[in-house]
Amino acid sequence: MIISTIKTRPDIFSQNAISSRVKVSVVIPVQNEEQYILRCLTAFSKQIEVSGNKLDPKQFEILILANNCTDRSVEIIAQFQSDYPNLNLYFEEVNLSIEHANIGYVRRAMMDSAFKRLIQNRNGIIMTTDGDTTVAPDWIAQTISEIDRGAEVVGGRINLYEEEFDRLDEFARLIHLKDEKYHLLVAELEGKIMAEKHDPVPRHHQHFNGSFAITTQCYKRSGGVPIVKNLEDCAFFDRLKTFDAKIRHSFDVLVSTSARCSGRVQIGLSQQLKEWSNYGRSIKDYDVESYRSIEKQLNQKRDLFNIWQLKHKINSAEFQNIIQKNNPEIITDESSYKHFNTCLFFGEWYSKIKTISSSYEREPIEMAIENLEIALSKMSH
Repeated sequence: MIISTIKTRPDIFSQNAISSRVKVSVVIPVQNEEQYILRCLTAFSKQIEVSGNKLDPKQFEILILANNCTDRSVEIIAQFQSDYPNLNLYFEEVNLSIEHANIGYVRRAMMDSAFKRLIQNRNGIIMTTDGDTTVAPDWIAQTISEIDRGAEVVGGRINLYEEEFDRLDEFARLIHLKDEKYHLLVAELEGKIMAEKHDPVPRHHQHFNGSFAITTQCYKRSGGVPIVKNLEDCAFFDRLKTFDAKIRHSFDVLVSTSARCSGRVQIGLSQQLKEWSNYGRSIKDYDVESYRSIEKQLNQKRDLFNIWQLKHKINSAEFQNIIQKNNPEIITDESSYKHFNTCLFFGEWYSKIKTISSSYEREPIEMAIENLEIALSKMSH
């Protein structure tokens, strides 16, 4: 273990050579997680193959960065490392400056380090989870399976610890369940309308750092995690979409995480749960994007993707005519046609189109859920 005080991005884990058999590097940032960290780490000693056989622990490594810890986290990690010498587990403790003491900076530094290590073994998979999260026994194996089927990025399904969820305020529980149901229905609708081969139904809506994986090749193309203080996983997801990364939202890749209302970041799940606890005694005023708005945007996206398939096959006049016919609210001219042809990826082009054509209306979450269920029922028939 190395203890250091740093003011710039650390060259972390450089003193621990990567084993030649490692295919997966799991990064876990930790700050004051004494309540959860042993539970988190123990799950890696029990990893199995999809078949149920024990997963060879030499195929993966665990990189832990304990930053600015003031509790027993470091002591617990050190003891676990001693108790499980068969695991490729490395950790360092750092004291970050105020400028860099945020999850965005730490996550990027760790994933950059994992990337540098894995390319020594001719590429691999960077995975990440959190210190308050417990991965399923086949978490690594199911992720590898999804990537073997063509995915470049895998977002796992993140559930809350049941015992903690049960202790939440009843209205926070209710809103959380409604919110999850709403987003799962939206994900299903998107899957059916867009019909992407790499992310078919059934699929979910989560691509967050509690369970996230990316190939080293895709990570290189991305340029790394955006440097933001909060919600770096959302910013990274948006970046990945701009170059058409093959992102899979898999129900087979599972983790459980803390339902605490006091988290380590200013914006995130814990803050959301806290807000819901204080929301009031009714969800009647809890509005979300309406079904009508979502359906319109998804159909527009599908239409634009179909136009994208005609790239370099249609002239400017034909391009403008098709856009005006299918999406009259989008303004087109010669420069928009030039932009269409110069973009390398659909996601890059669509991100610009969306900013000038997006329509957004809200409705109560109960109504949105009902409308989504009706629409999906009709589509299934």
